[in-house]
Amino acid sequence: MAKIIVTFNGLVQQEITISKSRLTIGRRPSNDIVIDHLTVSGQHAAIDTSSNGSFVLDLGSTNGTMVNGQPVKKHLLQDDDVIDIGKYKLRYQVEQSGKQTFVPPAGQVQSATAEKLRAKIKVMTGGNAGKELNLVKAVTTIGSPGTQVIAITQQGKDFVIAQVEGDAAATVNTVSIKDKPHTLKHADMIEMSGTKMAVIFY
Repeated sequence: MAKIIVTFNGLVQQEITISKSRLTIGRRPSNDIVIDHLTVSGQHAAIDTSSNGSFVLDLGSTNGTMVNGQPVKKHLLQDDDVIDIGKYKLRYQVEQSGKQTFVPPAGQVQSATAEKLRAKIKVMTGGNAGKELNLVKAVTTIGSPGTQVIAITQQGKDFVIAQVEGDAAATVNTVSIKDKPHTLKHADMIEMSGTKMAVIFY
């Protein structure tokens, strides 16, 4: 289960559990998360949740929406992402059976947790060839926001890959995943933006 923690000047204002497919954020009282501040639009942003994860969407707000300091129109949220709306910060947190999970700064590969690793992605071509990414999070995203992004989601004992951003299709074993998610298997070959990555199961 995921939740949003709203803070202002470091003080927690409210905590909301994501329990429906869309949460709206804005100054109007009709929003699910009401932020009564002049820097916030009447209907500023929304958080849409589906089997592919939770996305924050800017709803054409005057001052824009940022995630981890970067302006976004649509962004797939990951554990501990911080959404900036006006002067307020909304932290997205995924609760995992009461266990504390270390979340590294953006750009770093998450270190092993107490849970046994079951799968990883190994970059086979390009400037990052040889690098590995352990699939230890509920949702792991790879790619460049606004250009091409894929998401790998843990669903029970399976890892399901789906394309969430980009016009050009990413592929698994040369088959497009743009419109059809794919359940990963050992030795599957992912290709996106000219980079090939191998799936390795333990």
